[in-house]
This record gives sequence, C-alpha cells and structure tokens, in this order.
Amino acid sequence: MDKFYLKHLKTGEEIDIETWYERCLESNDYAHEHFEVYYPEIEKQLINKSNLIDNSAIGMWKYFKILPLNNKKNIISSGEGNVALERWSFLEKIAEENFGINIKVYAHRHDNHSSTGTFKDLAGSMVASSLKEMSIKNYVVASTGNIATAFSRYLSDANINFCAFIPEASSKMQEAEIRCFGQKVYRIRGDYARAKKFSVDFANKNNYLLAAGTFDPLRIEAKKTMAYEWLRLLDVFPTAYIQGLSGGTGPIGVEKGCREMLKLGLINKQPKLLLAQSNKCAPMAQGYKTSYMKGFVGDWKNNYPIYENPDTEITTLATGNPGAYPHIADIVQKSNGFINEFDESKVLDIIKIVSFYRAVRVGPAAAVAIGGFFEALKNNHLEDQETVVINIGEGIRRSPEFMVRMIDDDYVIDSLDQCKTFDRKEVKTEIDSLLLGLL
Repeated sequence: MDKFYLKHLKTGEEIDIETWYERCLESNDYAHEHFEVYYPEIEKQLINKSNLIDNSAIGMWKYFKILPLNNKKNIISSGEGNVALERWSFLEKIAEENFGINIKVYAHRHDNHSSTGTFKDLAGSMVASSLKEMSIKNYVVASTGNIATAFSRYLSDANINFCAFIPEASSKMQEAEIRCFGQKVYRIRGDYARAKKFSVDFANKNNYLLAAGTFDPLRIEAKKTMAYEWLRLLDVFPTAYIQGLSGGTGPIGVEKGCREMLKLGLINKQPKLLLAQSNKCAPMAQGYKTSYMKGFVGDWKNNYPIYENPDTEITTLATGNPGAYPHIADIVQKSNGFINEFDESKVLDIIKIVSFYRAVRVGPAAAVAIGGFFEALKNNHLEDQETVVINIGEGIRRSPEFMVRMIDDDYVIDSLDQCKTFDRKEVKTEIDSLLLGLL
C-alpha cells in the first residue's frame, strides 16, 4: 500500500502523486483542481503525540509520517518549522484591561525561519522535496513575492530550474532575492492576475510544470504542520487562529491539519479562523462581512468584490481576485470565525508597538495579522479563557522599505547642542498612545 494518495474533493477520484504530476503537466488547468492528501496507514493506527513525531528530525520534517514524500533521502530542508511559540503577555494585558477578558496569546514566530524569513519556507521545502523525488527539473509560479522567494531558495538546493512571474508592484528586495539564488524572475506590467496569465502561457509554451496555486496539496500539507506544532508545544490547544490573508493556503492548511487531528482523536474542536486583510485589498473580508450581515443567504460563498490592481503597499497580501474564497468562506463559517479588515495606515504603528514591547521586527503582512487581533477584540470575536495563536508569518527584512519608516526624525546634526537626553518612559508614552489608537 502506498504511503499516501490524493483525493479529488468534488469527484472523489483517488490517484497517486505520479498521476497527479502527469496530469498537471498535460494541462495546467488541472493544477488548480482541489485535491487532498490522505495517509491510509496512519488512519488505521492508534496515534498519539509521541508516535506521530520523528524526534530524530528537526522542524517540519518531524512529521514525515504525515507529509506527502516517500523517501527521506529526497528531503530539501534548512530546519524550517523549527520556530518558537512565544507568549505575548502585553497583548493579553490589553485584552484584560480594555475588554475584560482573560486570554492566552501566542505568537508563532515564522519570521525566524533561517531561509527566507517567512512561513512560506514550509511550502518551499515540501515542494522542492517532492519535485526532486519526481525528477522534475523545471517549475513556474506566479507570486506576489514571498512564495516565489521561498521556492527560489529551496529549488536551487534541489538543482531545479525556477521561473517566477511577479506583479509590477512587487518588492525590489524580493526580486533581488529570487535572482540571487540563481533563478529567473519576470516583473509583469500589471497586477497579480496578469502575472498568473503570463505564468500559465509561459509554462504551456515550454512544457514546464506550473505551480498549483492556493489549492496546491503540497503547500497545504506543509502548512498543516503549523497546527501539529501547536499540539506538540502547547499545554492547551488553541481556540482561535489569526493570520493575515492573501490567497488562503495558510488557513486551508491549518484547517486540514486540525481536521486530521480531530479524526485521530488528538483534539476535540477546530479553532476559530479569525483572518485579516488590509482595507486596501479586502475582497474576502468585504464579501464575508456582507454575507454575514445578510444571514449567509443564497449563493453567498461566490459573492465578493474584485480588486483590479489593488492600491496597497503590502504587495504580499495583494490578491484582488481570490478564487479560493468560496472554500475559505466555508471553513471560516464552519469554525465560527470571521474575516476582518484592518486599516493599512496603522501597520507602521503595529510594527513600532511590537518592536518596543517584544524586540521583534514584524513585516507588514504580519502586522496585519496582529491588527486582526485588535479587530477581533473590538468585534467580540474573542471570549474569556480563549487560547489564541497569531501567525507572525514574516519579518521586517521582507519589506525593508517599512523598516526605513521607523525613522521619525530624519535629520543630520551640526553641533552637540542639537543633542538632547531622553528617557525611555517618554518613548513608552508615545507607544501607548499608538496602542490607544488601535482600540
């Protein structure tokens, strides 16, 4: 019996990974079909935390038994997934003092990944390992930035040729990183949707394998390991998960992992999915809120606005036409969660607050996730005694232009008389005033 197989969510067809790759090469449209991975031997066993984990491995590959790879010799890894779940008591204090609830808040520090500093490194490792196992030599993706950077890093280790198509507004830093790993990147005049069209046409023209997008079963399986880490590291499994939202592979992976654990009897309830989007590109947040206000009637899962060329500075969250929204909306509703908007003009305030209180420099997409925590508090989406995990999905090095904005007094002095002493208590007062602006 094979270690794993793929099952089509609509038709129920079951295929092996070789067949899936063959069909994806024959038709790039097939890469967007929604398959899930199943592990028949695992489902037959009595599983607990101890026999699920391979303690000889580090990071994500502790969970080799429930990842879609047959041979460990094909693993391409740099320790991704081996990051901390930190207790952020300053957020707990805010919840208690301003909203009267006692909660536990953990930050899942994916900004600490050594490869590219984002939680996309999980997917990079999984995809590179699988492509190596299948002897695939060319790979193409359209990306707003972070996943292309991760793919570039890991596919270079696997000696696989990689071409990335990114929107015109994507970060120059990300383009430079993709190139520095010896891979090819094309900046497309237009938005992410146009970059996707270029990637499809390029893959078809050259008979290259096209990345499968939001429903990529490899990326979803990689992301699900985040939830298994909560089971391993926390005494109490989270009741709420918060993440900045673009395409949606992260929450899809978390939901898949939790569903597996429910079936195995390792947990007894799915956490609420409390997702957040920048108000400058919030098709899912607006669609979900509108449907919520109307009572989720009719064909509500297919009703959402489309943003053409989103006017956002957070290019990693700039998915203006989210094809996965019907599925995202479904799993959010079933979890009793919500999709909130966060004011993009407050992102720098979040970065400053977290830098001051935790000495952690989060990137703008992670700042939107933390902003989502404040929105969840204000909208009564969090209750007393909750355990909350916030995905710190990227660090500031992904967006150095935001780091530069931390400079409030950009001037050069001419004499010592211009230098004044200061007290950090004054800085704290300024930071706390920024906090009040979020409540």
